[in-house]
Amino acid sequence: MRRVTLVLLAGVLVASAHATILIDDFTSGFASGSTTTAFYYDTAGSMLGSHRYVDHRFNANPLSRPISTDVNAATPGNMFIEAGSGVNGQVFVAWAGRVINAASSGPGALPRGNFDGLVPLNVTTEAGLQVDYINNDQSSTSIYVEMWDANFNVDALFFQPVAAGNGSYFAAFNNFVTVQGSNTDRNNIVGIAIGLGLPNGNDITLNRVALVPEPATMAILGLGLAALARRKRK
Repeated sequence: MRRVTLVLLAGVLVASAHATILIDDFTSGFASGSTTTAFYYDTAGSMLGSHRYVDHRFNANPLSRPISTDVNAATPGNMFIEAGSGVNGQVFVAWAGRVINAASSGPGALPRGNFDGLVPLNVTTEAGLQVDYINNDQSSTSIYVEMWDANFNVDALFFQPVAAGNGSYFAAFNNFVTVQGSNTDRNNIVGIAIGLGLPNGNDITLNRVALVPEPATMAILGLGLAALARRKRK
């Protein structure tokens, strides 16, 4: 009887613990772009919201070199981002449903109102957003993260440096500030975006983007599983 009770209790703990929410692992939505001027494209796949929006932005490009972005079937699980020599620019990637009232690709960048939005996400139990990457060739690379609700209230964490090489970047939601509107409703987030700052012809490869739960919920899950393991050994 005690064993049954323990199993049921662990089940309740696991159910109450909030899981990591995968945004994109770049194993679908194969598409690429290489441009020397501002340009965007949208592609469908199994990522959060079933669409991935990408745009290239240029602050300076004296040598007319491209920014290239690529997710391809030959090397699934990677989003390759490369800025040519002399390029000072950014790449923005957004998950906010399909593009509406605009072409699926074109010059420039689209505002938040051109997306039909995610099924609203409750991120109040998430600690933040994690970006796993490899082959970051310069320490000057930086990441910007934002999220918005159905009323276009926007919370963001401005560009922060990313360590060179391979690693993970974590954007803690408690460090976010409101940059548009007010009182962003984190129970009903309809769009998430990241921006990669590429000031010196930087290259980086993204492997995975996910929402990560509060540490307390993971601790509850771990305690439940540990209790089961101890009971099994007895």
